[in-house]
Amino acid sequence: MNRFDLVSIDTARKRAMEKGYIVVDLRSRSEFDKGHIENAINIPEGDIRKIDSFGRKGDIWILYCRRGSLSFRLASEMANQGYKVMAVVGGYRM
Repeated sequence: MNRFDLVSIDTARKRAMEKGYIVVDLRSRSEFDKGHIENAINIPEGDIRKIDSFGRKGDIWILYCRRGSLSFRLASEMANQGYKVMAVVGGYRM
């Protein structure tokens, strides 16, 4: 099993401004529209299979959701598929 890193919401915000990082908000579109990390893209859980259209395996993906459990699960799946991935601890709260 491949591993993924855990990061804080503050680290995710900083990395979202850097080249080579793709920050993904896994919450619903309505939650995303109410507030999100700047430069994040919204890919709700049901659309996650489309992730390849947003970047490459060579990019570093940072996932966040409402509480953290979904991002942990998907980060584990992506890491097992060879992605470089991080998950935000505790999720996103406005």
